[in-house]
Amino acid sequence: MLGCRFLLKISRALSKAKQNELPFGGINIIFAGDFAQLGPVRDPRLFSFIDTSRVGTVSGQEAVFGKLLWLSVTTVVMLTEVMRQGGEDNRPFVELLERLRSGRPDWNSEQWQFTPTIVSNNRIKDQINERATEAFARRTGQKLHWYYAAD
Repeated sequence: MLGCRFLLKISRALSKAKQNELPFGGINIIFAGDFAQLGPVRDPRLFSFIDTSRVGTVSGQEAVFGKLLWLSVTTVVMLTEVMRQGGEDNRPFVELLERLRSGRPDWNSEQWQFTPTIVSNNRIKDQINERATEAFARRTGQKLHWYYAAD
């Protein structure tokens, strides 16, 4: 996944190479990707809220300019037909991927019972772990005790 600051770096490099100060050096760019992927590391996502309290830093300013570049994209084409996992045999897998990417997985299904879950930050991980712990205690009829460590 491409981040705001990296998009700005691409634009600046193309402007320098083409000796043209317009965004992306004045050339047309085709972006292709999947917004359901994990986000970029240490760079705001193109569609995320930009923290304007950080515009006093170079990094914060670059994030804002990169976001503005992304907002200048005027034509979007959404591809909806799955090509890689085609065929009737793959339909259950394709339907599962669609439910996952749209945020509609059936987490109560037995197929998820022993499946690892990958999330983008610790806050979400902690919430999932708490819910799973509480559900396990209810399911097994055990009393739940929370213990916290202080370092």
